[in-house]
Amino acid sequence: MTDRPRITINADGTYREANESALELLGVTLEELRTSSPGRFAVEPSDPETDEAFREAWESSGRPDIGGATSIKRADGTLVRIKFSIRPQDDGSFLALMDQMPDPVVGRTSVYTTGDVLAAWRDAERRLETLTPDNPEWQERQADIAYYRERYQLLFEQGRGTPA
Repeated sequence: MTDRPRITINADGTYREANESALELLGVTLEELRTSSPGRFAVEPSDPETDEAFREAWESSGRPDIGGATSIKRADGTLVRIKFSIRPQDDGSFLALMDQMPDPVVGRTSVYTTGDVLAAWRDAERRLETLTPDNPEWQERQADIAYYRERYQLLFEQGRGTPA
């Protein structure tokens, strides 16, 4: 069984370490990754103002683990859709876990915290309790619960501290 792609990212956004699965996903060697600029695999360049606003909000909320979904551009130029989770490390670096998704590569980037996922999961469960299985919305709430459970499990697995 192949390990889940894992990358250690330095506080300045440069890349420190990665396992073979991550290198394969990105289409680079470890040396190429280490010499890559931050954001090399982004489909579109980031907006510094948006990035700074996100960082300030994230830090003011206690630097929780985050997860999400996005598209990346591999070294050969092909696009891949991934889901990810990122956990701050004690030394100031970040551990990122990724999974390739079968979804179309086009799509907005979504980012969420563990707290966001738990709140949405609980809300979906509360709404489900008010419905009967013959209600069309019942199946939608079941799908929502499965979606949030998967995202929570991804963040939880990250929290077990598996090394890159």
